[in-house]
Amino acid sequence: MSESLTIATALREGAELLRRAAIANDLLDAQTLLAESLGRDRTWLIINYREPLDDEAHHRYRLLIERRAAGEPLQYIIGRQEFFGLDFEVGPAVLIPRPETELIVEEAIRIASREDWPAPTIIDVGTGSGCLAVTIAREIPRARVIAIDLSPAALEVASRNARRNGLEERIKFVASDLLTAIIERPLAAIIVSNPPYIAAAEIAGLQREVREWEPLTALTDFADGLSFYRRLLIETASRLEPGGFFICELGYGQAAAVTAIVSPEIWESPRLLDDLQGIPRTMVVRRQR
Repeated sequence: MSESLTIATALREGAELLRRAAIANDLLDAQTLLAESLGRDRTWLIINYREPLDDEAHHRYRLLIERRAAGEPLQYIIGRQEFFGLDFEVGPAVLIPRPETELIVEEAIRIASREDWPAPTIIDVGTGSGCLAVTIAREIPRARVIAIDLSPAALEVASRNARRNGLEERIKFVASDLLTAIIERPLAAIIVSNPPYIAAAEIAGLQREVREWEPLTALTDFADGLSFYRRLLIETASRLEPGGFFICELGYGQAAAVTAIVSPEIWESPRLLDDLQGIPRTMVVRRQR
């Protein structure tokens, strides 16, 4: 072990390597990866920045830095991501949960608190990591939650996340192509979804971390980005109770295109929710009573 190899020097070294690889947040990512390799947190690093770093820890750290420099998302390297105050396992089989998706949870909570439902059924279509299903199960304790995904690998991750957060008894996991495995009769009070909405023409312009590492089938319909909305607005209608709600995430700039395919014969007027940047990112529609 070199006498000059301290936590501070290792952080500078790692941040420089990430900077040269055009990784944004280079120092923050270096801190996160060094903390991960040491089994500590970033606060500990800051307090102990003059402490020496042994060769084994330095080797572990360099391997993580090299993975990040190659474009692998930080969340996949450390294997987890926070969402709505909960800790979720993530990996290449599932999308990384993002802050804007929390709007769906917030709206589901508002609706459930307002409606007189003793034990509402809530369905999460395309559950991925299970971030929506698990969070909704925790935040709406009286709800019965069904989590659906076509990918067996994604369902395995979602099931582990339910166990990780002590909610496995509250969620039923179903393998299905959207809602085809769910019997066509009024069943749910709320259906939520963060569907694949990126158009095929936009894939090349995605960030490298997204384009090369996250599962494409969870990102895009390989068409115009609207295919899943067209299907969901039909399939959810036959599975929602009269007066039930469908809440879904929208892609950037998609609000007008998606609301245009909402049938006024089935649904009340769509309501759009903006993210923190003032961009419409969530659509809420209610089935006609």
